[in-house]
Amino acid sequence: PGEPCHPTNDPYFRPGNNVTRGQFSKIAANSAGFNEPPGAQQYEDVAVGSTFFDFIWRLSDRGYVTGYPCGGVGEPCGPSNLPYFRPNANVTRGQLSKIDANAAGYNDTPGAQQYEDVAPGSTFYDFIWRLSDRGIINGYPCGGLGELCGPNNLPSFRPGANPTRGQASTLVSTPFSPPRPP
Repeated sequence: PGEPCHPTNDPYFRPGNNVTRGQFSKIAANSAGFNEPPGAQQYEDVAVGSTFFDFIWRLSDRGYVTGYPCGGVGEPCGPSNLPYFRPNANVTRGQLSKIDANAAGYNDTPGAQQYEDVAPGSTFYDFIWRLSDRGIINGYPCGGLGELCGPNNLPSFRPGANPTRGQASTLVSTPFSPPRPP
């Protein structure tokens, strides 16, 4: 509804929609050129042959993505006690940064804190720092709508927020497009 077909039947991208963990795994794996044949099933909820299996497998095999232990609510342990990946859950800005920085091969040592809401030692600090230092990502100015200002007037990153498909596409294209940030 609301998406009339063009004479050439071009599909709609829907850049304002959220991007899922499965979708972003495909975007990142393809952008990085990962194309080796996948192996055995790694996640209870990502079966062999499912839409995002190959891409999730490639990132997971490299240690770039991980899952959630089985046994949680709605995620029973199967015979192999495989973790859950949650491919249909929306990816967060923090998760997206980790996947993108890892797939691009960025592993430099992070420096000083860049964002008020991403403290050194926090889960996604290193990955966000690596992308931000290269100018690939940025945050929201302190003092903006809903943004707090700390003593250093650092911007906010919002690592738990959900990026849109358009934002995710832009973010992942930068590290893999010439000229590639070092």
